[in-house]
Amino acid sequence: MALRKLPTMKDSSSPIPAGLLRVTLPDDFWVPKKIANAPVMMEPGHHLVYFPPSTKISSLLPDNTDPVHSPGPPFTRRMWAGGDITFKGNITLRSGIYNRLITCREKITDVETKGNEGEEKVFVTIRRDIAYRTGKASIIENRRLVFMRDRPNAAVGSTVLKDQRDPVKSQHKPDVSQTFTPSAALLFRFSALTFNAHRIHLDLNYCRDVEGHRNLLVHGPLSLILMLQILRVHLTNGGQTGPEESDIVSHVDYRCLAPLYAGEELKVCVRKKDTREWETWIEGPDGGLAVRGTVRTAPPPEEGEKSRSETKIPEDIPTDAVEVESSADETHEQETSPTP
Repeated sequence: MALRKLPTMKDSSSPIPAGLLRVTLPDDFWVPKKIANAPVMMEPGHHLVYFPPSTKISSLLPDNTDPVHSPGPPFTRRMWAGGDITFKGNITLRSGIYNRLITCREKITDVETKGNEGEEKVFVTIRRDIAYRTGKASIIENRRLVFMRDRPNAAVGSTVLKDQRDPVKSQHKPDVSQTFTPSAALLFRFSALTFNAHRIHLDLNYCRDVEGHRNLLVHGPLSLILMLQILRVHLTNGGQTGPEESDIVSHVDYRCLAPLYAGEELKVCVRKKDTREWETWIEGPDGGLAVRGTVRTAPPPEEGEKSRSETKIPEDIPTDAVEVESSADETHEQETSPTP
């Protein structure tokens, strides 16, 4: 799989996807906009709603995910395991003729099989480099997906599987937290925004009869966005002082530990761990950890550095799909890309 050639994806730096995300999440997860229609920097994690998959519907796997990262049969059931993201530069969101072409270049960097025979899981790590067409990465993401064996309906039936383990709870109290209950409508909107037809977010019968869950599952990338949004609100509202007051997110790593469900209250938590280091997590209704992450912040770049990225994309990531377009092409061309 590591030799599999993945396509270079394209999108535009339009503020529309970010704006649709804003009207999808509750107001408590947002910092009020100061100037309407002004160019803004893409917020940490919002690249997850760009580069939607371009897979034909006839090519989707049985769970309605795209097959680009799949190891193939019998491992056709996908879940989001976690990952890490480094923010090296800025992408400015601009409207109309002022938006620019952005690219996402992917490479499978690791494939690992775990579990006993017949119950194996295949963990696939994908590196994603997101940049303007200059070839320098503004965002470097390593996402980890897990693929499981096919499960016929008879293996689950109408009985919903229950996790018998006691929930693992955080050892610390948060500095700030926000509770809310994700609805089926919110999951539908996020699925539509990311062009993600995965049945675990949309099809209740599939969740119960095939996957053995009691309700629709909250998206892994949505969970990450929730944690980053609450941290940003906290920092903007005086969550840090002194030289760290204007810090921005520079890195996040996270793991999905347990499912979160539509119709059940969740709690997004943030706690300062050390200088420029924050612990973030999401608790389910039983107080157990569902997602856990660590975020590092850094001083914002100097004014002259805001339009420049710092890290070049490695040479071993294919580049032959990146064309050199004219500025007019950059303005009008928008292609889609795989996002689980």
